[in-house]
Amino acid sequence: ETGACTLQRGTWGLPVVRGGAGVNEAEHHTGPRTGSGERHSFDAHPGPMKKLLPLAAILCCALPARAQLTITDSLSTADLASLLEGLNVSIVNLTVNCDPAAHGQFSGISEVPITNGLALSTGRVDDMAGPVGDFAATAIGTPGDADLDVLANGGPTFDACVLEFDCIPLGDTLLFNFSFGSEEYPEFAPSSFNDVFAIWLSGPGIGTPVNVATIPGGIPVSINNVNATTNPAYFVDNEAIPGVDFSYDGFTQNLTAFAVVVPGSTYHFKVAVADVSDGVWDSGVFLEAFSFRSVMGLSTAVHEQEGNGLQVLTGPEATYLLLPSDMSGAMLRVHDISGRAVRSLRASGDRIRLPMDGLPEGIYSAQVLNGRDAMQVTFHHGR
Repeated sequence: ETGACTLQRGTWGLPVVRGGAGVNEAEHHTGPRTGSGERHSFDAHPGPMKKLLPLAAILCCALPARAQLTITDSLSTADLASLLEGLNVSIVNLTVNCDPAAHGQFSGISEVPITNGLALSTGRVDDMAGPVGDFAATAIGTPGDADLDVLANGGPTFDACVLEFDCIPLGDTLLFNFSFGSEEYPEFAPSSFNDVFAIWLSGPGIGTPVNVATIPGGIPVSINNVNATTNPAYFVDNEAIPGVDFSYDGFTQNLTAFAVVVPGSTYHFKVAVADVSDGVWDSGVFLEAFSFRSVMGLSTAVHEQEGNGLQVLTGPEATYLLLPSDMSGAMLRVHDISGRAVRSLRASGDRIRLPMDGLPEGIYSAQVLNGRDAMQVTFHHGR
């Protein structure tokens, strides 16, 4: 009505079904520098120059309006803790060390892997709210981070945004969902100029801080490790998606990190992202709202989803799925934590040996489809 374009961005994910005492969490699928010197912030992309989009703006305004990306950047530390805190965890002692404009809650978007949560950026978080043709490149002018300097092979890093907090899990397995995006994609993937980020976890049974922001196989998530040619199953090329209204040119799928923990003990998180070599070409980390959670039993032998009799038996030699008697002949699909299908087979009885050989250690979901009926259980393979 005002003639202004409305911009949106959104999510892919699996809603979590919570069980009662002795019941494990289950998930139901509802859908599927320039050269070697200084980099310049003018157009380095093939195709139309960024920012110079008068025709695109006119066309955008002529199209049906979309839900707008909403950024709230004035939350208290207590509000931020409540935003992240999920099932069976307490988050305390939360601090954020970066410019107030560089972090905030985001919501109302539909094409990105995470629809609602906390964003940490090396620039302004509200610069994310624009079409992919926009260029998110704000030099905030704040310092880097010493730990990220090490990851960047000496750095230097700039415009670091660092979130730290303590987490007390009630269960023996701690999980959370995250995604990483950047304007460095695709031109500087791979290169030596990549922005860096990490999610370090320390505490009983873990010892010194360990980066848990990894993909299966323990590979740290970074621009060089996850892109269109390296581990592409975990990468989304934003420039290849028509009509997307989110400025970063690429981002990872919604990833799940996990760690085996001691129930009731205190663990420390440090989430950090920074520019490398210059203070522009923004990158960001997205932590899904209410996804920091703990469950019991992912490290034990038997897991059961409440009310349907579906069980997973895991051990050092094999993984078995036990079905209710009326599910014989059903189709079984196994997905990794990013939602990628890794196995598919037809059930021939009520006890199925899952062919997990060759798959890395990690958390998987087994979905059983029998006509209109579907059941799904989450389990840990490889321990």
